[in-house]
Amino acid sequence: MKKTIWPAATTLVSFSAYFALRAWAAGPIREEGLRDLLAFCYALLGVTVVRCCSYLFFDLLYLKRTGRKAPGLLKIMFSLVCYSTLFMLILGLVLKYDVTGLVATSAAVSVVVGLALQDTLGNFFAGASLHIEQPFKIKDRIRFRDRAGEVESVSWRSTTIRTSGNSLLTFPNGLLARDPIEVFPYDSPYQNSVDFSAPYSVSPETVMSIAKKAALDLPDVSYEIEPTVRITGFGESSVAYEALYWIMDYMKADDTGARLRQRLWYAFYRDNISMGLPIRHVLLDKMKSEDRQFKTEVDYRCAIDGIDIFQPLTPVEKEALLTLNCVRVFGPGEYMVRSGEAGDSMFIIGRGKAEVRVSSDGVHSTVAVLKTGGFFGEMSLFSGEPRSADVIAVEESEVLEIRKTSIQKLLAENARLAEAFSKTVTERLAGLEEHAGLVRRREEIKVEQGRFLERIIRFFNLG
Repeated sequence: MKKTIWPAATTLVSFSAYFALRAWAAGPIREEGLRDLLAFCYALLGVTVVRCCSYLFFDLLYLKRTGRKAPGLLKIMFSLVCYSTLFMLILGLVLKYDVTGLVATSAAVSVVVGLALQDTLGNFFAGASLHIEQPFKIKDRIRFRDRAGEVESVSWRSTTIRTSGNSLLTFPNGLLARDPIEVFPYDSPYQNSVDFSAPYSVSPETVMSIAKKAALDLPDVSYEIEPTVRITGFGESSVAYEALYWIMDYMKADDTGARLRQRLWYAFYRDNISMGLPIRHVLLDKMKSEDRQFKTEVDYRCAIDGIDIFQPLTPVEKEALLTLNCVRVFGPGEYMVRSGEAGDSMFIIGRGKAEVRVSSDGVHSTVAVLKTGGFFGEMSLFSGEPRSADVIAVEESEVLEIRKTSIQKLLAENARLAEAFSKTVTERLAGLEEHAGLVRRREEIKVEQGRFLERIIRFFNLG
């Protein structure tokens, strides 16, 4: 609105001066001078009217109807057309020039210039249509032909995008106006998909559950829309699946898909699920199985010997504990256990590193970092308590999972182990509390030991 105040004020002063000089008929200014002054007054009036119309049409009506600001190029084109028309009217009606020849000459020049600058003008008008329609905005992601990137700038001639490789691509607006464009808005989720396969021997519900959990563990996947896993076909040796998930940044689609495939490999590998390769790859699968046994061979006997909880076990019982449990492998960033989940097993880290996190009022904090030989989940193993913290693999980690069934078998063969386990676990917890500054009396530890023994008896149905 400020742009119209000064032209309006100047117009008022100019017309006042004109009428004053016009009334002073005996003044020194001749008729030609008055006509030139009148043309100047009309020019100022035209500037005022054009700016008022621009403000009304674009800053008020256009903004109210579309909810966004009018493109600058549209304002410029409107002003050019209005000022050109105003110039011709003042030249012909006020200054009494014959504009017929000028119009004819302008038309001829326009034809010549139009033919010479056909592509440039085509890009110009295409850019004008893009500014008016605004199919995409700055920071939106677009896919045009076989290239994709983030919109950096839109000018009257071309549009520039930045690819995932940090290179800039410039497309003439004429091409963008003719060919289809796929637009991924900056602040809207985008659906991505990953195809994979699983053997017929594994139920679809199991495969879908594993794939959904793997997708939700990725940091770039949106939690607002739940991932979907569906069957897309039945092959000769496997079932074809498709995992659909949503991400906020289209430029990370390829990286997120690659990480999901990695997570699926680790998840299937832990549960001994084949990826459903063609039958001709059976020999290769056997080679991988042998290679797996070699890579995952960790001396868990030393790890068990170093854990105070299992000190009551005899060497024979420790050996039996190893044979009754399984080894699992987790990739970087994967959750080994989640806080609040039900559990009946504990884990011993044979290789790698894990981070223990707790949440309070939505804030996550790291309370410990477990390395080779560390363990967690003993309370869930002996009493069935829900997991009290999140444990996440910092790097590729191999763990031995000790399950309730293996402990139950040992307790069935040696009833005295229940009391030994309750004593060891209680004393260990008391030691941790003492380290944290909380000291318990011997009588309190005895009472807690008795309570924990009752929980072990109930959990394992020892009668």
